[in-house]
Amino acid sequence: MVASLTDVARELYGLRPQDFTAARNARAQELKSSDAALAKQVAVMKKPSPAAWVVNLLARENIDDLTALLDLGEQMRTAQEHLERDALRRLGGERRVAIAALAAAGTDLAAGLGHPPTASVVDEVEQTLQAATTDSAAAAAIASGLLVKPLRAVGYEPVDLDGAVAVSDPESWPAPRGRSRGAAVPDPVQLADVRRRKEARREAERLERDADVAEAEVDALDRRAHRLTLRRTSLEAEMAELREQLDTASAALASVVADESALADARAQAHTAVEDSRTRARDARGVADSLEEGD
Repeated sequence: MVASLTDVARELYGLRPQDFTAARNARAQELKSSDAALAKQVAVMKKPSPAAWVVNLLARENIDDLTALLDLGEQMRTAQEHLERDALRRLGGERRVAIAALAAAGTDLAAGLGHPPTASVVDEVEQTLQAATTDSAAAAAIASGLLVKPLRAVGYEPVDLDGAVAVSDPESWPAPRGRSRGAAVPDPVQLADVRRRKEARREAERLERDADVAEAEVDALDRRAHRLTLRRTSLEAEMAELREQLDTASAALASVVADESALADARAQAHTAVEDSRTRARDARGVADSLEEGD
């Protein structure tokens, strides 16, 4: 049976890290006589990073749990596409539990083979598993068991798979159990449609946020306008009260002025009467004095 690049990769990427390089070189040498081109491809295969090796272990030894996580990722992408926030929250919680369980299982598997992963490696394993839930192509890459390096997701954007898988052709990757290869890796038209939908959703969400901000600003202005209306009403009431008090004071002032004028007239008349009385009194005194002298 003629071996393919994928067959050889499956053999090599299932080995322990310390066995990889020697086995790869031996396999390339063995293939030189029968398939020089394949031998060259095998000779340049890269040793998987510690995190990639742990994920490859999971693809071989915990395929059921890994497939369950990939199915969960597919549900999350569907919920994201339809903006089902409640479903996303629920599935997000399930994803966290599933990733933690798979990372723990991978840690146990690696430790059992003499390579207990460090905390940073476990973090990369978890990031790689999360990437599998955000992008169907990344899910197929992880399920292939041929990872060379860990993956990282940025939201629901397509995951960068450049140089991440030992065999670059997705069509030759082993499909996850229970999945067809066609379902695992969308064609370019499907991916373009997905990207357009994501961009449209992001634009709609941005506009919704802008509208929310504008609405909040309008609400703030409405509240300020209401406060100003109340203040204006209060000041108008104070002004009306002051006008009423001014009218009352003006009327009182006019009455006082009138009383002062009448009093001045009365005083003038009284002074005149006093002068008249004193004049008559002097005249009468003079007459009386004359009469007494005549006697």
